[in-house]
Amino acid sequence: MRSAVIYLGFDVDKGIDRSRFFECGVDICCEFNLFDLSKLRFVSKLAYEQSDGLIFVYSKKSWPDLQKTMLIEFERSSVFVEGEKPYVIAKGFKKLDDGIFFDVVYDKPVLFLPYDLKENVELNDILKPFNSNRRIVRVFGKDLSKDGFCVYSDEVESILSVPMDKLKDYSFAYTDCGKTPEEALFDVLLSKDKVKIATAESCTAGLVAARIANVPGVSKFLEGGAITYSNKLKVNVVKVDSNLLYRVGAVSEEVAHQMAVGALALTSADYAVSVTGIAGPTGATKTKPVGLVWFGFASKGRIETRKVVFSGNRRLIRDKSARFAILMLRSFILGE
Repeated sequence: MRSAVIYLGFDVDKGIDRSRFFECGVDICCEFNLFDLSKLRFVSKLAYEQSDGLIFVYSKKSWPDLQKTMLIEFERSSVFVEGEKPYVIAKGFKKLDDGIFFDVVYDKPVLFLPYDLKENVELNDILKPFNSNRRIVRVFGKDLSKDGFCVYSDEVESILSVPMDKLKDYSFAYTDCGKTPEEALFDVLLSKDKVKIATAESCTAGLVAARIANVPGVSKFLEGGAITYSNKLKVNVVKVDSNLLYRVGAVSEEVAHQMAVGALALTSADYAVSVTGIAGPTGATKTKPVGLVWFGFASKGRIETRKVVFSGNRRLIRDKSARFAILMLRSFILGE
């Protein structure tokens, strides 16, 4: 775990001594001391790209600029300021202590520390995700609330900081810091004998198939799919029952089920995944909120459905849905 540290708005010698990071097992690959906060977005992006984890040590005056950077560069909008005191609402950064916040941003841990950190704070525990002897893994569909290594979870995956020598104990991990969901799926497909997969997508409009197709060599397995955005195409292409659409609506367990089965029939694939949901900002009802997505997973002998309500804007809901669909399809295939 190679971490970058960015000191914001104060003299580095007056903040947290870098030796404290080393004592906690943090391998610092690069450091930045910023007085000119106009360069924060550029430096944050650069540091993120060059490291496996990012630590901000901030002063009060730099906090608003830090929030703007996280919102614009990393699409994190759940950290706010009330007066001069930062606080957290809804999903997003987890508050660990006064002024200390943590999140996993696009697979990498990100930590905010105030430069005047209280002496009684157990920095060893807070910096565990950044320890050079640990590795971030993403675990999917497991109850990890009692797991001492669990440091953050969202609607899709739980993020763990696991000691390297214990990685073998986490055989249910779906991806690690070097694997995307589609790469993890590809690894499973390689272990199978000439299997084909297919998709039927509504709200994601082809994102699932497009992400799967990012992996070189996947053409051996990806048969194709259908973008059935309208009810008309759901009926005509993947043979969803029109009466069913009228009774329960397109965003429903029953329609996700029929879309997955229809994708199998359309392509003669071995496995299929379907997605139908409400990405927003419009289209919600009292019983079907924005973010509601139904997934279907089908093989020739088995069918499963899953329901998730995602948070975020339209783009994030669609992205989370595609990621969820790929990881669940992997899980479904592993369960055969």
